[in-house]
Formats: sequence, structure tokens, C-alpha cells
Amino acid sequence: PARKRRGQGSPETRPADASLFEQLRALRKRLADAQSVPPYVVFSDASLRQMAEQRPATLDAFAEISGVGARKLAQYGEDFVAAIRDHGITAESG
Repeated sequence: PARKRRGQGSPETRPADASLFEQLRALRKRLADAQSVPPYVVFSDASLRQMAEQRPATLDAFAEISGVGARKLAQYGEDFVAAIRDHGITAESG
């Protein structure tokens, strides 16, 4: 069944999503630089956008993100889930 995907292919995101997206992009860049690979090898912008919208707070939820397979879950899951959790805390207290 075809499902309408919110925000797919559109730069229109809520401001809170946009700030988290930028944080996730910075994290992706640091991880990519540390491995000497281009950032898209870590995750695509589409995957980061989905993370910013859905805000997975557990590794199980993170595994549901498009583009997250077992290898990337093991390699990057903790870092990205922690960044998403931290963003939620700072966004609510700010």
C-alpha cells in the first residue's frame, strides 16, 4: 500500500526538526571525517531528515529509520540516538 511520506524530498521541516537535522549533519560529518569517507557514506540527508522528524530514542526505533541496516546500527546507532536524546533535553529546557 502506498503511503504518503511527510516531508519526503522537501526541505520544509519544522524549526525544531531543522535544528536537530543540522546537529545530526554535524555529527555525520565528524564521523565521516574520522573514517576518511564522504558524509553520504555514513547516512543520506533523507535518513537524517527522517531521524529529525521521528526522533528515535532507542536503538530499536533507530533501526526503523530508512538507510539504517545492522552494520550502521552497530557502528553509529549509539552516537545518533544520544545526539537525538540530548537535543530533546536542550530543546525542552531552552
